[in-house]
Amino acid sequence: MMKTAMTMMTAMALTVLATQAIAGDGFEKYDTDGDGTISLNEATANSALMGQFKVLDSNGDGLLSRKEFSEFNG
Repeated sequence: MMKTAMTMMTAMALTVLATQAIAGDGFEKYDTDGDGTISLNEATANSALMGQFKVLDSNGDGLLSRKEFSEFNG
C-alpha cells in the first residue's frame, strides 16, 4: 500500500513538472541576462519573435515585459 501511494505521488509530481515545462511561456529562454525583460538583441534568437517584436512591444520602450511576451504566437 505504501509503495503504491509513493509511486502515485511521484507520478503526479512528475506530471505536474512536465506540464509546467511544456506550458511554460519560454520567457526565461529569451531573457538571457535575467533583467526581467526581453531586449531586441535577445529576441534575435527567434525569427518569429523578431517578426512580432514591434507589435508585441505595446509601450514602445524597446523591451518586452512578461505581459507583452505573453501575447507572442511563436
